[in-house]
Amino acid sequence: MPSNNAKPDCKPPPKNKMAVLTFVGLLAPVYLIPSLLSRMLPHQDFLVTVIAVGAIVVLMTYIVMPALIWLFRGWLS
Repeated sequence: MPSNNAKPDCKPPPKNKMAVLTFVGLLAPVYLIPSLLSRMLPHQDFLVTVIAVGAIVVLMTYIVMPALIWLFRGWLS
């Protein structure tokens, strides 16, 4: 039988609060990354889009959201 390491009294954060954090976390990367890549790769719109989306997904998954969850852990509970 697989072990469950989660505590029984742990509840996930409210979805509306996670949506707010996701919105806040996406603001800077979505604004900055495509414009920076467009300068580096002019006339390569599709490539800029693919690279930007990949970079934003990685940043959000491994850096931005964990940092925001840690910073706002009191508000999320």
